[in-house]
Amino acid sequence: MIFDFRNMTFADDDWKYIILQYLKEWTEIPLNPNYGYDIEKLKFFDGFLGTLLKQTEFFVKECPSEVNKEFVDSWKYQGKLYRVMHSHYVFNDNSIEPRIVMPKVNYHRMITHWTDDYTFEGLMYKLSDDEEYIILEVDTGEHLAFDVNKFRSANNQSERFTDKEREFIFPMYKENIKEYRTTIKEFVKMKESEKLKKVRDV
Repeated sequence: MIFDFRNMTFADDDWKYIILQYLKEWTEIPLNPNYGYDIEKLKFFDGFLGTLLKQTEFFVKECPSEVNKEFVDSWKYQGKLYRVMHSHYVFNDNSIEPRIVMPKVNYHRMITHWTDDYTFEGLMYKLSDDEEYIILEVDTGEHLAFDVNKFRSANNQSERFTDKEREFIFPMYKENIKEYRTTIKEFVKMKESEKLKKVRDV
């Protein structure tokens, strides 16, 4: 079983095709530079992909015999993920020149874009080493994240424009997320230092 929709009797291959079509659009969903996602579009994708994550988590825990293990293993990820949030321009009342402000992190518990690469190498064409960002780090814990490239590969698909971004899908669960206000250069330095400390402590 892939989805627990008793009156929607799609075959597993049909569900996989539908998921691939959703992913094609999801990875291209535009971010407004001032306020992020269009919330109504986000609700649309979360209604499908977010439900897939939540239902799978439930069945893995409560009814493991009902789970299509091969399907789940084709996208399942648990571990650390990262996300960058840009500053944006805001006009005050009666002001001529805008000011730059950091966005407020919206813990809406719906899905969003993540990567497993804390260096953000595949995203550096639209980022800067020295600019300050809000960088989010999530530990999925017992929750499941969706590895987009892994799923596409398992289904003989690829998207050359987004493959290098190492796209993952995971909800904005505040209890799992740490916020950093720093540059990518400093963040990478911090993560490398943590790795070295772990090696020394072994």
